[in-house]
This record gives sequence, C-alpha cells and structure tokens, in this order.
Amino acid sequence: MQGTRERILELVVQRREVRVEDLAEELGITSAAVRRHLDNLRADGMVDARSVRQATGRPYHAYHATDRAIAPMPPAYANLLERMLRSLGERDDVITSVMTSVAESLASRHRPEMAGTVSGANAERVAQVTESLKQDGILESWNSQADGFHLVNGACPYHKAAEISKLPCESDRKAIELLLGLDVEQLNRIVDGSPVCEYLVRGSRGPQLIEIG
Repeated sequence: MQGTRERILELVVQRREVRVEDLAEELGITSAAVRRHLDNLRADGMVDARSVRQATGRPYHAYHATDRAIAPMPPAYANLLERMLRSLGERDDVITSVMTSVAESLASRHRPEMAGTVSGANAERVAQVTESLKQDGILESWNSQADGFHLVNGACPYHKAAEISKLPCESDRKAIELLLGLDVEQLNRIVDGSPVCEYLVRGSRGPQLIEIG
C-alpha cells in the first residue's frame, strides 16, 4: 500500500510544481503534515522549493522534484532523442515544420478548455491558457504589465533537450500562440541562465498586477 510520503512525491513529480495547500487538499490531511513530509523529502534530496512572489500577500513555496526523484530515461531512448535533435541542427525549415506539428497537437488537446473565453489579449483567456498548459509543465503563472501580458514558467520541463535544440522552446511558444490567437514572443529561457522561461503577449493590458499562480 502506498504511504503518504510516496503519494506526496508522486504528486510533486506529476505536477512539476505544487504548493503545500494543494497537496493537503488533494490528500485530505493538514498542511502541517504535508510540510513534515516535504521537509523529509527535501532532506533526502528528492524535492526542492523556490519562493514565489504574489501581487498581494506573502510569498509561498512551490515544490518540485529533483533529478534524483525523477526516473531517468533509459540510455538507449535518451541517446536516440539526442541524435534526433542534433540531426535537426539549425535547419530552420525542418524545425519550423516539426515545431508547428508538435504545437498544433498540443493546442488541439487544450482547445476544448478555451470554450467560453474570448480569443485575444484579455485576462480571462490568458488565465485559461496558463491553467491549461500548467498540466504540461509549460506555464505556471501570468501577470499584466505596461507592455502586455507576461506568461511565466519557473521550471524547464526538458532542460537537456532545450540545450541541444531550440525546437522544444519554439513548440511551447507556438502552442501558446495558437491557443491565444495572438503573436507570442519568448523573452527569457531557463536554459540560457534566466531564472524563468517568460513569454510576452503584446496588446491590451489586463487588470494591473494581477497574477495567477
């Protein structure tokens, strides 16, 4: 039978990043109990956390699994993936074709979740796209600034692949673009040394300093 510790670790791995309150609600236990398990998992090197600032209220800790906790890809598959990505090189025509296909597949899966929201640069649509792509570890929060909407992710879901090819990042950017129906610009990438991956949707400003995490 799976214990609480194992279940918490499983949820952290599945959701990429998660708050104590979310785990407590999911498991039906107190936040204090969740924190004790997370502290033990952190001491064992299985999870880590980062502080997330909010527009209002105190910062909270977002927990994510470490490389030690995530089962590594079998060497044969890892080598195959690396060879495939390296074979693309910087061939923009091939990258564009593959990127578009991958992004369209992802966007098609989430389009039903967009029902009821108006396409474009508005807070409701941006919030729904962020929530939908949070399931895939692509986005985690958004905020409105003078130049438009900023969509942010604090954990790269495929760091190694992004080091080899720009295809993963371009596919994510294109998927966001397809779901919003607007041009999307990538401002920062974790793989380049930034603390976050960040996308910008220029246009109408939403409610000031609203952030959904």
